[in-house]
Amino acid sequence: MNYSNLRKSIFALANLPDNGSPIVSIYLDHAKPMTQLYEEFTIWRRSIRQTFVGRAKLDFDTATERIQAELIKGANKGTKARSSAFFSRAGEHPFFLPLIFKVPLDPLFHAGNYPAIFPLVELKDRFNRFVVVLTTQESARIIEMNLGETSLETLAQRPAARERNGREWTREHYHNQGRERDRRFLKEKVAMIEQLMSKRGHNAIIIAGESRYVSRLRDALPKHLQEKVVDQIRTGINDERIHDVLETAIESYLQVEHNESESTVKKLFRAFRTSGLAALGLIPTLRALKHGQASHLIISSDLPLSSRERLVRIASQHGIPIETVRNSNLLNEQGGAGALLRYRTHPDQPGEDERAA
Repeated sequence: MNYSNLRKSIFALANLPDNGSPIVSIYLDHAKPMTQLYEEFTIWRRSIRQTFVGRAKLDFDTATERIQAELIKGANKGTKARSSAFFSRAGEHPFFLPLIFKVPLDPLFHAGNYPAIFPLVELKDRFNRFVVVLTTQESARIIEMNLGETSLETLAQRPAARERNGREWTREHYHNQGRERDRRFLKEKVAMIEQLMSKRGHNAIIIAGESRYVSRLRDALPKHLQEKVVDQIRTGINDERIHDVLETAIESYLQVEHNESESTVKKLFRAFRTSGLAALGLIPTLRALKHGQASHLIISSDLPLSSRERLVRIASQHGIPIETVRNSNLLNEQGGAGALLRYRTHPDQPGEDERAA
C-alpha cells in the first residue's frame, strides 16, 4: 500500500452510499498471530450478530464470512504486513476492499451504515511521504519513505579517479583531483534530491550519516531545500545498519508530524481569537464543513468514533485537508474538533441533522 493508493481508498470509502446493508470495517494488528486475530474477530462477530435482524443479519453474515475467508488464507500463507484492514458489505451493491500496511494500526471492529475510515485518515496524515538521504564519502542513497516502506530509491556514487596514464601524481595534484571529485559528487547529490523533491512533491527531508558528511550536504542544499530538512541523524552508515537507520528516521518524522499538529491547533485557536476565521467544537465544525466554509479540518483522535467518522467522511468527500491530533488537551477541552475557514461565519441555529451530531 502506498500513499497514492491510500488516498484513493479513503475517497472511495468516504463516498460509499448507504444501501441498507451493514458494512463491516476491521483493523488488525499483526503483532498478534493470525490465529488469534481470527479468534478475536469470530468472538466479536458472534456478539454483534445479535444486534441485527432479518435481511440485515443475513447480509452481515455474508460480509463477515468474506473477511473470515481472507483471514484463513492469510494464516495459511503468512504475511510480512504489520497491520491490515478489511471492508466488506453484502446486499444489493456488494463491496469488498482489503488493505495491507507495513506500519502499525490500532485494532478496531465496527459494523454500521458507513465504513470506519478515521484510522486510514490518521495513517495518511501521520505517515506522509518524505525523503531520507543516507550519505557517506563514497555514495548517497536517496530513499522515498511511503507509508513506512521504501517506494523509490536512487543511488549516487562518487566519481572514480581518472587513469594516470603511466605518470605519478604529485601530492598537490592528487588532493586537487580529490576535491574536484568531492565537489562534483556533492553537486550530483543536491541535483538528485532537488529533482525528486520537485517531481514527487515531498515536504520533508531527513539526512543520515557521519556528522561531517551530513553537515556538508545540508550546507550545499539551496535555501528552499534546507528549509525542508526536518532532522539530521548523525551516525555511521553501512548495509547492516540501514534498516535501523530508516526505523529511526520514521520515528523522527512522526515526532515532527506531532509537533506540526500541535502548531496547527495553536494556529486554529489564534485564528478563532483574532480574525474569526475558525470554528471550534463539534457542531460549528460540522456546520462549516457542510456549508463549504472549511479550508482545513483539525480533529482529535480522542473524539467518540461516531463523531470523528462523520467529520472525516464529509471532509474526505470534499477533498478538505485533515489534520489529526493526538493527546491535545487544548483541542479536547473545546470539543475535540475545529476548522480553519475560508470566510467569516455568522451565528445561526443548527439544523436538525447538526443537533443530532
